[in-house]
Amino acid sequence: MDMQAMNNKTPTGIEHEQNVTHENLLLNVNNMKTEGARFITITARDMKDKIHLIYHFDLNRTIANLYLINNKEKPVPSITGIYKVAFIAENEVQDLFGQKFVAINIDLGGKMLKIAPDIGTDMHKAVSGPQPPIKRFYGKCREECPAMVNIPKYLRQIAVGDSVGAYNTIVDSAPLPAVLGRVCFAPYQTGCRQEHDGKPIQIRMLKRYASDVLREQYGGFKRSVVRMETTGKQIAVVGGGPSGVTAAYYLGMLGHNVTLYEKRGSCGGAMLWGIPKYRLPKDVLEEEIQARLREAGVELKLGVLVENLDDLLKEDFDVAYIAVGSEKPNNLRCEGEDSSGVIDCKDFLTSVNVYNETPEVGDKVIVIGGGNSAMDSARTAIRLGAKDVTIYYRRTEDEMPALLHEVHSAMKEGVSFEFLSQQIKITPGKPLQIEFQSMIPGEPDDSGRRRPVPVEGFTFKREADTVIAAIGTSVDVPKGFNLEVNRSGRIIVDENYQSNISGIFAGGDAVFGPKSVIEAIRDGRKAASAIDEYLGGDGLPEPIIDMTEFVSKPDNLEELEMLHMAEPRELDPYERTKGFEEVELSLKKKRHF
Repeated sequence: MDMQAMNNKTPTGIEHEQNVTHENLLLNVNNMKTEGARFITITARDMKDKIHLIYHFDLNRTIANLYLINNKEKPVPSITGIYKVAFIAENEVQDLFGQKFVAINIDLGGKMLKIAPDIGTDMHKAVSGPQPPIKRFYGKCREECPAMVNIPKYLRQIAVGDSVGAYNTIVDSAPLPAVLGRVCFAPYQTGCRQEHDGKPIQIRMLKRYASDVLREQYGGFKRSVVRMETTGKQIAVVGGGPSGVTAAYYLGMLGHNVTLYEKRGSCGGAMLWGIPKYRLPKDVLEEEIQARLREAGVELKLGVLVENLDDLLKEDFDVAYIAVGSEKPNNLRCEGEDSSGVIDCKDFLTSVNVYNETPEVGDKVIVIGGGNSAMDSARTAIRLGAKDVTIYYRRTEDEMPALLHEVHSAMKEGVSFEFLSQQIKITPGKPLQIEFQSMIPGEPDDSGRRRPVPVEGFTFKREADTVIAAIGTSVDVPKGFNLEVNRSGRIIVDENYQSNISGIFAGGDAVFGPKSVIEAIRDGRKAASAIDEYLGGDGLPEPIIDMTEFVSKPDNLEELEMLHMAEPRELDPYERTKGFEEVELSLKKKRHF
């Protein structure tokens, strides 16, 4: 043996560089194992009909290699019986070069095992008896949704072009996808795993996309669904807002005979009177609500104000669900608030959204409040011709309860803001004189926000043709209901939404105070399930993880991460203030979501 050959051997006698054959591969690998070599990886070189495999080992801190040239059609013996960790490298060679391996040993429960059926494996047969649970999760986006809508599923359905299926998936948990696609405050987007990059998937807009496709294809929101067999039970629902409509829909689908009482000429509640047409077109709202009520066989009685539950119970209803909302405007609590020209946002928005009126507001309008109703009132006043609209709020900008998107939209349309300003007196006249107290942030209150504290001696005055009070609403339950209420006037219920009177259930804003549409829908569905169980049924199915659904991982993750977040298309700020045309437009087909 010459000196070069001797230098290529380790102290144990194994060569650093050694050619092996198909027949003696395992023998040589076993020799490596016997000598204490550590397997590193396998590299490959494609030679058309053949493949050049190099097995790399760490032997006494020196790299040792085995070289194998193999015909591609001939499977290579797996070395996982000697080095279990080699299954990673062998699977990679299979994926990248198409070279098959025979008898790959067990690998992470088979998750990475990708050999052909005719090649075989020496994996052990599955054992019988109790097995460890497979861990699957709802997804943070779904967990963040108050109604637990199966967001991951409907996003996958949209991705493969099944918008109708996506719409149906949403209706399983929330019956008004077209409405939510326009007005939901999208808490679930904070749970999107893309949020950490500041690029969450536009989940709300995709609800609308699925709804728009369904409406375009079928001329509405009609679906082919079948109610359960009738139970013969009679249920009254009082209030046609999101909670009442939701409860009526699910109870009807469960086979109960439902009668829905609504005091106005149309259903919708705060969605109807409180959300402007440029955010939620009333034809969309009406069409979707009517589609759900027809599907569920709900009898609708419009223009009927229920003020006494005894009248309902005389009609042989087995159960009643009270969802009268929260519609009593809060007072400004300042001198002169009853002056002519001072109106509350509920009356103002109702006149425009429900009755299609165009109230005269003058050139200069002051809106008092910091919530979404204040934004809606200010933006509506702009559309009615006001030239100077300012929102006054007693806290700081960061503490405004309004959605940031709504605040930005108001700013784009020319609305001004004055923060840390508390109204203290309104003097009647034309124009009105409004005196404000300057405030500074104090200690946090029960809400966690800093309580505004007056700055002694610092006040200022402003003039306005119209003052709109938009500081929220409270619950006003008719006394004839004889329901137990708390100090805030809200109906007291137990964990099953049942009131102090057996068979009388309640939910939505009437119980929890002014909340979002999706939260009211959540209450309606939960109450419907509890009512069904009260009547002897099984209730509605709880959210579950479908273990049979295959969830593939994206092949181009790096490419996806480079994409920008899809931005909703909107009408030009100047043009949209000329009327009440819908501002936000649907996503375009084939855009990245």
